[in-house]
Amino acid sequence: MSIERFAPRLEKYGIRLVSGWQGEQREIDYINIQELPLRSERVHPGGFILTTFAAFKDEYEILSHVEWLITRKISALGIHEAGWAVIPDSLLQLSNTNGLPIFTIPVDLSYKEVFKEFNELLLGENDALRVRIEEMNLQLLEAVARDKGVSYIVATLGKYLSCPIVFLDQSLSIVSIWTNNNFNRQEFSLLVKSVLERERDSLYREKYLEVGSALTESFSLQHDLVFFVLPIMEKIEKHGYLIIGNNGVEELMINSAIQYGKTALLLDAVKKKSLERFLKNQEIQLLEAVFENRNSLPNRTSNLSSSLKKMSQIYVFHFENEDLINYGFTVIYDKLDGRNSDKIIWIYQQEVICIASTPIEIHNLQEILSSLQGTYCGVSEYMTSKVEKDLLLKYKQAKHCIKLSEQMNVKLILFQDIGVDRFLFMIKEEDSMQEAAKELLQPLLDFDKHNQADLTKTLEVYLKHFFSLKKSAEELFIHRNTVSYRMEKIQELYPGIIFENQNEYLLFSIALRLIK
Repeated sequence: MSIERFAPRLEKYGIRLVSGWQGEQREIDYINIQELPLRSERVHPGGFILTTFAAFKDEYEILSHVEWLITRKISALGIHEAGWAVIPDSLLQLSNTNGLPIFTIPVDLSYKEVFKEFNELLLGENDALRVRIEEMNLQLLEAVARDKGVSYIVATLGKYLSCPIVFLDQSLSIVSIWTNNNFNRQEFSLLVKSVLERERDSLYREKYLEVGSALTESFSLQHDLVFFVLPIMEKIEKHGYLIIGNNGVEELMINSAIQYGKTALLLDAVKKKSLERFLKNQEIQLLEAVFENRNSLPNRTSNLSSSLKKMSQIYVFHFENEDLINYGFTVIYDKLDGRNSDKIIWIYQQEVICIASTPIEIHNLQEILSSLQGTYCGVSEYMTSKVEKDLLLKYKQAKHCIKLSEQMNVKLILFQDIGVDRFLFMIKEEDSMQEAAKELLQPLLDFDKHNQADLTKTLEVYLKHFFSLKKSAEELFIHRNTVSYRMEKIQELYPGIIFENQNEYLLFSIALRLIK
């Protein structure tokens, strides 16, 4: 039908043709909704494209996309005022220059009315099937707009197709299942889980390549259905997998319905992903500010979101070889399933930080460390985060464990297991105690600085080995006479101090630990 014939049917809804009148003779072959700035070859000539442009960054991105739509020879553009109440002048000029009709759609009007008028005019009352599928598409898109969730989308699609449908997330975990009366939901769920469990390792390795054939082969052995596995993708990023079982008959309406279902699931995934990324970016910025102690109010709670308050444990992964950090991040993110909302994983100051709401299994951490040579992990204690300083304390605990793990050459250390060092850490957090330790050891520190000596380290090792010259020399890789000579120098700096005395021994041992 021509735009000239269709436009009067839209006027009763307040839909106005505002530019591109010279293109009124163009024919409309189909109507579609396009909310994302995606450039797909599936945009065919003759389309009436409906959009809010809400997902576009700015006016220039809109102009660029409309110029591309013109190259695809679309017939008209309908702009919903829910996104842009006022159409930019530059877009109106582009419309008039190219004879591209642009309609404005009132903010309180559903796209459904546009589709309804189009279908009635084109197909008439007898084409109920096509109307039904378009209504299903609108139902799916409105479900996305109103955040009704994946289960609603899957159920809507399943009811239309009248066949079992499964939706998996990126990690191949079942998110939603819908079955009709021909299949018991519980039995079907167990069937899906058993197949996934059997194929999980191979599928997990192949999911970024080609998972469809492997799953289809596995599922086709069950019942009298053919299962199609369709990745939900945005460019090269997969957001999950839609598994549809039918009798193998390919019909135009079925394929159209499936495409609408995939589009709705993609829109829902992209919408949620964008929101999650935005919130996580904000939370990461706050966490880094807390770690760097940039906040002037240590008890401030205004910026601590409810999700951060649930984060109860911090994990720090340190790499001896900094060139492996990006690879290590990929391994850690994948193994710990960083897509889940109960974790935030990112790279900070040449280390990988993971903050989680629930404890990570020790065997998972050990698997990661065994696959990453020269990597250490420090784990804070498990406690809720009421204020920002709680997060800072947990970060310091994990960093303290990293320092101990490097000294002891142990890959994984939990703060809860460090014994006396836990007590020393708490003392170290008191600035007055650190200042007292530095004051006590200042003679040693000054001597080392001005003479390029190593008396401080020598005293630390000597006390550590309970005054053994032999063991101290072995650890320091020097002769025992050198240790003896250095201890004489130390004694000169502290006349009257007997290091073998219990009180003096404890005093200097603790002070040496506090200045690290």
